[in-house]
Parts: sequence; C-alpha cells; structure tokens
Amino acid sequence: MNTHGTATGKIILMGEHAVVYGQPAIALPFLHATVDTSITKIDTASTIESQYYSGPLKLAPPILAGINNLIDIALKYLKKESQQLHIKIDSTLPAQRGLGSSAAVSISLVRALFNVFDTKLEDDVLKMLVSHAEKIHHINPSGLDMNTIASGKAIYFEQGKALHAFDININAYLVIADTGILGQTREAVKQVREHYNLNEEKMGQLIESYGELTKNVMNVLRKGDTQALGQAMNQAQDILRSFGVSNNTIEDYIDLALKNGALGAKITGSGMGGCTLALCETEAVAKHVEEEIKAHGAENVWIFDLKELA
Repeated sequence: MNTHGTATGKIILMGEHAVVYGQPAIALPFLHATVDTSITKIDTASTIESQYYSGPLKLAPPILAGINNLIDIALKYLKKESQQLHIKIDSTLPAQRGLGSSAAVSISLVRALFNVFDTKLEDDVLKMLVSHAEKIHHINPSGLDMNTIASGKAIYFEQGKALHAFDININAYLVIADTGILGQTREAVKQVREHYNLNEEKMGQLIESYGELTKNVMNVLRKGDTQALGQAMNQAQDILRSFGVSNNTIEDYIDLALKNGALGAKITGSGMGGCTLALCETEAVAKHVEEEIKAHGAENVWIFDLKELA
C-alpha cells in the first residue's frame, strides 16, 4: 500500500530574526508550492528517494541527517522500528529559500508515516516530532515555520505564547521572487547575533522597533489597509538591511518591484539569499512586477492572491 503526506511552504510577512529575540512575527502558509511524501512498505532494507539522494536510507548523506533522525524518532514513537519502507519525497518548494522547505518536508514525512500505519496524528505529536529535525536543520529554530505549515493558516507568533491563527482581510497580491541564491539561515542568524553582541543597545532598539511594527501590522491586516501594509514592509526591509542580511540581488529585486508599482517589498526569511516579497494592489500590477523580475533573471516567481487566505 502506498500512502501520502503533504505540506505547503510558508512566508514570513513580518518579524524574521526579531522573533528569535522574543518579538512577534506574522507568517502565512505558502499555498503555491508543496511537498508530497509517499511511503510504501517493502521487504528489503529501507530506501529513500529525494532530490538530494536516492538509495539505502542507512547510507543517506549528511544533508539528510535531520530527515534520517526524524524517521528514527517517529518509528520509535509508533513502535515500528523494524519496519522496512520506501520513502519518496517530491517537492515543488525550492530548498534553502526561506520558504520553510525543511519544516514542510518534515511535516509531510511525519503525516505519511502515521498514514502508512493507519495511526491518528495529533497536532502536538506532529510538532514534537518535527522539532527534532528542525533543531538539526537550524541553530535555534523559533518554531515559526513548523507552526505555520502545520496549522495551514496565517498566524501571529510569539515564542512561549499560544498561537493566534487569523484570516487575512487584505485585497492585494504578493509577488514572491526567488533570487536563485541559497538562503543561509545559520550564517544569517549568526551574523545578527554577532551584530547584537557588538552593539547590544542599537540592535536591541532595532529588534524592538521591528516588534512594534509587526504588532501594528496586525491592526493593518484587520482594517484591510493595503497602503499601510506596503509602508510597513518597506520599514521592515530598512531594519533587515541594518541587520546585514540583504545583498545586491535582493536589493535589485526590491528596487524593481517598487519602481514598477509595488506598494512595499522586503526579504522573507533569513535573507542573504532566498526570496523577496512585493505587495501589489492589483493583479495587473503584480503581473507587471513578475514580468520585470523574471526579465532580470529570477529563478522562480509566484503571484499569491491574499484572498486565498480569507
């Protein structure tokens, strides 16, 4: 029998990096790219098939260490350690772009494992298992990716507090542009930490400012104020730039978006690569921004109608 588990990606609308320092963040499920994991019981040693490696699971390379660890832990939880499986991971979600690929793969994998053994998967168990893999993939995961993808809804997130899921009330479009440069989460988090250690007062003020900006955006989203959201995104990018996590390609994409009608544009995710977001008031403007960024060499560009999250 062949069973499946699926998951979407995620977008950080506001709050990246600051969330690690106790400030809030707002994240959205990214519905336009998904991970599908299929699992089949087999009679030989377990195998895995993915974009990085295909072959015996026990010989998987270090890049799959988090996944390998997750499989072991999930099978122990299910009391199925001796089971032999073929695991196939198919993804339209580009890895290392700040779109939550690692959490999406982990969530789809756990869902598939519980499905293949016809076991109900509780939300708290899913998050407990996935957190093990996330700690291998990232230095100090905030839990933002995992919680957004697991819930499938827009969320307001603060570490140590209950999640607040909500509906989006903005009639606008996001253009998500992939720079083609691998995001460097570990390096970006480390760089922000080094900036913080060198000038705690200045960085503390910037982080607190980003937190206040994120809180204000919740009111903006409730009111449906597209112009104010665009302004907030531009302010967020100013702060992220100060954190040292932008680069020339990111700045080029942001500049292109703003010059071609976007109301606001910023990094999404850890930066130093990955993707940019641009907020557009109409689909026509979004398509124009998409065309301009594609002409500039973007690897992937998606248009996300925010009404899909209403």
